[in-house]
Formats: sequence, C-alpha cells, structure tokens
Amino acid sequence: MPMRERQIKFQKALNRIYERLNSIRLLQAVKGSLVMIIPVIMVGAFTIVLRSLPVPVYQTWLHSFADGAIDTFFGYIHQATFGILSLYMVVSLAFCYASKVQEMSGNYMGTIISSILAFFIFSGIFNEGADVLNLLGANGLFTAIISTLFANTLYFWLNKKIRIDIRIYTSGTDDVYFHMLRYILPILIIGVAATSLNLVFYALFGVHNFQDLYILGLSSLFQWAGRNFGSTLLYVFMVHFLWFFGIHGGNVLDSVWGGILDPGVELNAAAVAAGNMPTVIYSKAFLDIFVIMGGCGSTLCLLAAIFLFERKRGMRKLARFAAVPSLFNINELLLFGVPIVYNPIMLIPFFLTPIVNLLISTAAMKLGLVPVVAQPVEWTTPIFLGGYYATGSIAGSILQGVNLCVGVMIYRPFVRLMHRENARNSRARIGKLVELLQESEDTRVPVKLLEQEGDAGVVAKMLCDDLEGEVKSGRPCMYFQPQYNNENQCIGAEALLRWNHPVYGMVYPPLVIKLLEETELLTKAEMVILETVLKEMDRIKETYQDGVKISVNVTGVTVQMDEYEDFLRKMAERYPEHTSNIMIEITEQASLQIDEAFVARLTRVKEMGYRLAIDDFGMGNTSVKYLRSNVFDMIKLDGSLIQDIESNERSQGIVRNMVNMAQEFRIDILAEFVETKEQQELLEELDCHLYQGYLYSPAVPLEKFLE
Repeated sequence: MPMRERQIKFQKALNRIYERLNSIRLLQAVKGSLVMIIPVIMVGAFTIVLRSLPVPVYQTWLHSFADGAIDTFFGYIHQATFGILSLYMVVSLAFCYASKVQEMSGNYMGTIISSILAFFIFSGIFNEGADVLNLLGANGLFTAIISTLFANTLYFWLNKKIRIDIRIYTSGTDDVYFHMLRYILPILIIGVAATSLNLVFYALFGVHNFQDLYILGLSSLFQWAGRNFGSTLLYVFMVHFLWFFGIHGGNVLDSVWGGILDPGVELNAAAVAAGNMPTVIYSKAFLDIFVIMGGCGSTLCLLAAIFLFERKRGMRKLARFAAVPSLFNINELLLFGVPIVYNPIMLIPFFLTPIVNLLISTAAMKLGLVPVVAQPVEWTTPIFLGGYYATGSIAGSILQGVNLCVGVMIYRPFVRLMHRENARNSRARIGKLVELLQESEDTRVPVKLLEQEGDAGVVAKMLCDDLEGEVKSGRPCMYFQPQYNNENQCIGAEALLRWNHPVYGMVYPPLVIKLLEETELLTKAEMVILETVLKEMDRIKETYQDGVKISVNVTGVTVQMDEYEDFLRKMAERYPEHTSNIMIEITEQASLQIDEAFVARLTRVKEMGYRLAIDDFGMGNTSVKYLRSNVFDMIKLDGSLIQDIESNERSQGIVRNMVNMAQEFRIDILAEFVETKEQQELLEELDCHLYQGYLYSPAVPLEKFLE
C-alpha cells in the first residue's frame, strides 16, 4: 500500500476514534466539568506564582511588607481555589452530568446536593483525625469525580423508578418547595448506599472510605516499584493517561506519588549540606522542571510548535492567550482549547514528549552533564529560571532548552496533521451553517448563527474571528459582476465581497454577510469595500472609460448612520474625480423609514457626487415611496420577478408597470438574474434595457473584469 494511502487510512481511523470518544456523553460531562473550573484553577495557580516566584528580593519584600499581609492575602485566595478544588469539581460535574448525560434543564439542586453528600461520605471528611483541607483540595479530586458519577447515576435511576408526587397546596408553597420534597427520598437512598459501600470497603480492605481505598491501591503499586526510572516512567504514563480523558492526573496521583518523590530533593539537599555529592535523580521537582515543562504533555513545546508552524488565525490567537500561563506551567487553556483532551491526533506527542524528556534528562544526570535537583523549586517557576535554581547550574537551563527543542520537533508533524483534519472537519461544518442560513432564507425565520450549539456554533465563531482579521486588514477579496445594455456594451459592474478562506476555500457569500452582521462588522466592511473600489477606479476607467458605473451595496442600517455619511464625505474629498462613478446601492429597503430626515441625508450624499440605486425593487408601498423621494438614479428589479418572467404573466405585468414608473420619473431600471437570452429579449420588449446576470458573466475577480 502506498505511503499516501496509509496516511489517509490512518487519519480516517483517528477521526473515527475522535468522533466516538466525543459521542460518549459521560466523558463529555467530565471534560465539561473541568472546563467549567478552569477559572478557579488559573486563579489558584497564579496565586502560587505570585507567592513562590524564586527571586530573593521579591520573597523578602513579600514576607516582610506589612508583616506578610500580602502573602496572607494571596494565601486566602489560594485556599478558596485550590484549597476546595474538589468541591468545585463536584458541583460542576453534577451540573454537566445532568445537562449533557440526562439532557435535563431547569432545577439542578437535587443532583448537586446528592453529589456533595456522596463526596463527603466517600472522602471520609468527617472521620476522626481526617485532614479536611487535604480532602477538599486537589488530593480529593478523583474521589470527587467517582462520588459525583455514582450519585448522579443512582439519582436519575431512582427518579425513573420511583415516582414521588407530593401535592401540598398552601399560600406559602411554590415550585421550588415541591422540587425539594421530591429530593428527600433519592438523597436519603444515595446517602445510605454510599455509607454502605464504605462499610463494605472496611470489611474487605480495612479502610473506612473510598478515598482511603484509592490511596491504598495506588500506594501499594508505587511503593512496590520504589523510586526509580521504571516507577517514574509509570507515573508519567498514568498522569497523561488520566489527563487524556479529562481527569487532572497530577492532582489525582500526587496524594500518593508525592510521598515517594518528595523526599528525593530533601535527600539531595542533606547530602550537599554534609559535603557529599547528591545522587537521587527522581523527585517531584525533577519532573516539574525537566519532564513536563509547561504542564502535562510538555505543552510548552506544543505552544512553541503552534507559533512556529501553525498558520490558522484562531489557533495562533489561542496560543498568544495561553502563552503567559504556559510559561508558569498552567496549561488548561491549551489542553481544552486545542483540544488535547479526547483528541487522538495529539495522543502520540502528548505521551511521547514527556517520556523523551524523561529519557534525555535521566541520561544527562547519570552522565554527570547536569547536576541532580538539590533545591526545591515550585512547579510554577518559568522555564530556564527553574532549571538554574533547581540544579544550581546553568547546565540545568541548557537541559531545559534541549528538551524544549526536541519536544517542538515531536509536536511539529502532529500540529500540521491536526491543521489538515480541522480544515476537513470544518468544511463539513461550514456546510451545516450554509444549510441553516438557506433554511432561514426559505422560511423567513431569523437565525442566529453565533448562538448555535455544538460544532455549528464553534465554527461560526471561528469564521467570525478570521473574518474580523480580513476586514481589519483593509484588503478584502473583491469580485465584479458586469452590467450590460441591450447593445451588448458593458456599462459597469456590481462590486461584491467574496471571501476565499486560506483553509476552507470560497465561503458562501450570504454566509459572509450574515456573519458580518452578527459580529457588527458589516458597516466597517462596507466602508472598506467602497474605499477599495475607489482605489481601483483609475484602472477600471482605463478599460471602460469615464462613464463606467460601479455599484456598491450598502445596508439600510449603515446608510442611516452619521458615521457612514462622514465616511462618504471623506472619500469624496479624497477621490473627487471618481465619486460620480460610484452607484451606492441600498439594500433592505423594507427596514428603512422613508421620512424627511432620510431623504435629506440621501440628498446630501447626492450633492457629494455619488449616484444612488434601489436594490430588489418591487411594487410595495416602501418601494413607491423611494420613487417619490426624487433622489434615486436607478432601480434594480427584484430578482424573483426575473426568474419566472417567461412563464408568469403577472411578473411580466409588474415589470411593465415598474418600467413605466421608472421612465416617468426618469430613472434607469436594471434587471438582475438575467440567465437566458429569452429573458433578455422579453425584458427588452418590456422596455428594460439594462441587465446583470449569468447570461453575460458571473462575478469575477478584478483582473478578469478588466480583460
């Protein structure tokens, strides 16, 4: 099988795995709950950064200023975030389980209360001698996940099996009261079940709760292995395995592994104090500083790879946003933003990079090229600074640099592969957006693309982000659809915005306009389009002479803005020789107020030298008011009239009447959507002599229009 075919087959297999993982709603709930507590994690992590920055002058000031008040202040924030992280996890997971797995909306208190109850029982928080702060913090995170999933699964099962219908009607009761009455029996059963399981754990294993059982199991595994390369490799693998499924591997395992690794630095420090050579390689600081730089998966390497090799605007914007936290080894923004969690494409580099870093760092220290870690360094210490402080040598910083470069090269092909897969998937999702928009156009039911849930909404937001950069660049992609008279002479063109996306190709034009509207960029885009046409007018006149007219679309909202009128005046002053060649074509006339103020505004625009046209002109009351205003130079017939003009006599009659009105008011009239010679000939019989449509040409780039 050729290499290319194998690559395609491999990519399809990865995509199927990705889709299956993301279709498992239980995993979606765990992932969603971690995303929800990212603000808590980041706030807590930055308080650690601010408290532990290894700069002697700063540390002296921090602990001496106002008797350490600032350090105490940060300590309160740390305890309110990381100190009760497991409790945040219980609440967020209960909410996500109810909304994603059970697709429940409304009152979530039953699931949240039952989850907190189960967590308190499973964690043993009220047992005699229990370390409450330790259990509520990151060390209780795995128990928080298990107890919440247990409580929610049982809660919803009980709700299906046991129908509780308590009807107590008094003047003081409401819906909340009835809900709370229904919660009593399920919560009682969950409490009894969780307590019974703890009794089973004690009878079988001699531990009083699930938290102790889980620590006992992991302790047995790692203590049997000891502190060596094999156990360290196993720890690194398990941390990343848990993280890949959205579980904070470091926090889950640190309650056990910390007791094995933490003494490593202390033993080395004691050896140095005694005048001996430190020899213990593996420690918590060793892993934080040299193996998982930037957080699990050595995501600082991924961040650098994105900056170097990713061209997609959205991904680079994410990288810029995540850069500062990543320097302090806070990587949740990358883990869930790229994403890495549940993403099989990133699975290989996510596991491979820290393992390679472990091998390189172990070899460097065994060979004596880099001193072992003999100083405790907080996990939030930035790269290079951490390597120097941990080893007391510049060699530590150099080792970090080597690991960073190797990691970037490992991530590089997968960043490119992810780019191609995202592009392929996004093209399909853009198709769904187009379907939604076309359905809205057919049914005339408004749709908000940015408010769509799931993939459609994500892609809409991603396109808007790219589109914003396109508009702000001031270099839009312009196409021109020629306009002809009945003597087959090109008299002008309509300037149309087109978006040839660098990844997804040509985007459906109405979708572009819709996204511009929803992001409130349409007015800016309309200004950029007009200015672009004026800049190109010299070249257009060289081909089509001074009488050529270029139509530029302007929405009804924009044309009524003082800002747009000021812009037109500015352009007229800058390009006075070209304003008479610009036909401002007003769309969405149904939304306009045809009053004296509006007519006065259009009169001022005409006095600047511009010409005015009405788009999609029909027989409605609003359209007739346009003619009475006496400020328009052209009307463009509603395309729906032209499309069936050959078969529909009523359409012919309407066109005939509008032509007569236009002639009476001495206004030019142009038919759009002219696609056949028969349509053109019939329009000519009806005295309509200006045409635009596929019979003559589709919209084409400027260079082709000038040919």
